Amino acid sequence: MKKITLSILTLLLFLSITEFDVKAAEIAEEKTPQIIDGSTMSIQEIEELLNSSTEYTIELTNQQVAEQYAIKKGVSLEKANEEMLNYSSENEKIVALRSASCSWLATNTPVKIPNKTGYVPNLIVYLEICRGGAQYINTTKEPLLQEFQANPISFQGTIKVELFNGHFYYIINGNFYNSTSVSHTGTTGLSTVFTATYSVASTSNYYASLTTPRTKRNVLGY
Repeated sequence: MKKITLSILTLLLFLSITEFDVKAAEIAEEKTPQIIDGSTMSIQEIEELLNSSTEYTIELTNQQVAEQYAIKKGVSLEKANEEMLNYSSENEKIVALRSASCSWLATNTPVKIPNKTGYVPNLIVYLEICRGGAQYINTTKEPLLQEFQANPISFQGTIKVELFNGHFYYIINGNFYNSTSVSHTGTTGLSTVFTATYSVASTSNYYASLTTPRTKRNVLGY
């Protein structure tokens, strides 16, 4: 009788562990990001995804990135293409040494503001992705775009992004304000860590503060 009871307990324990392993595998699979091919998407379709409360990673063409840059920075498409050309020339030697081909990934990350409901701004980070046998983030240059998509709320403060081959970490420290304009005052970098600083035209319409811990954003699944 004791042997039967022991056998049943052993079986139940085995099933419990197996179920746990299956659930753990399912969770791990859910966290592996799906990269969406956005090469045929319109500007409106891309914006809808990047404004979504769902986390997306979208592969874009150079022209689409230039269009997005022009929209987000409020500059002409010609100016955006100049910025893209400058970015490419800065990376030309590095990419040539790696014998890699590169493209762009646009990522949005909804970031919750403590004690605020109904409004979740999106952290937008545009990364250069290269392929040289394996796919990896170009960690040698700051993201082309590294900012909040937060209309009609504006962000003042710093956005620090730390790049790794398959993911990045972010730390945000600043305040949000209602109905004001924001400007990027510069990005500084040390090794693979890049900090973008933003300021607003007026601070009279305070909305909320935000300080995040160092948070991982998966990009390529590793």
